[in-house]
Amino acid sequence: MSKRPGRVAAAAIILFALGASPALSRQWKATPEALARDYAGINDQRPGGELVVALWFVPQMVPDNSRGADVAKAMLQNYVVVVVAHGRLQSVTGTMSFENVDALPAMDQSGKQLTPVARDNLPPTNAGMLTALESSLRQTLGAMGNGMKMFVFDAGDVGSCKRGQLSVLFANETYTWDTPFPGCQSN
Repeated sequence: MSKRPGRVAAAAIILFALGASPALSRQWKATPEALARDYAGINDQRPGGELVVALWFVPQMVPDNSRGADVAKAMLQNYVVVVVAHGRLQSVTGTMSFENVDALPAMDQSGKQLTPVARDNLPPTNAGMLTALESSLRQTLGAMGNGMKMFVFDAGDVGSCKRGQLSVLFANETYTWDTPFPGCQSN
């Protein structure tokens, strides 16, 4: 399989995931992809210029008509992919600095920890897509993209369109996503 469809799908995920923030406006005639994208992102703006971001990449964020969509969606059904960043605005310089994140505990609705998956244990196509995604984040978001850290877990019983919950412990807070996501197709 060509590497290009995977890279195109990764770029599509980034572009659609980093769309306009719902805090800036409400969507008019929102698509299922847009609903999922909005719900997937958590922005926690704290006092003193502190910012925490958590984003769960889910299959519903990938447009059906994008190249490599089937590969990207399959990966996001088998693995939980979460990107986090914890930064602070430096009042003197006006620049953002980001904390290094070494671990991210993730749990299902029963509190069972999800199993982390090392990059070298992923299928090569999936590892390549994640590398392209990280590269695109760094290129498009600059310092924020450099401050973002990606974590991959075996999905187990967690799924964005299954009944349940995903939670991550990060920056002294438990961030949660209740599932099914908005935009999931009714069965």
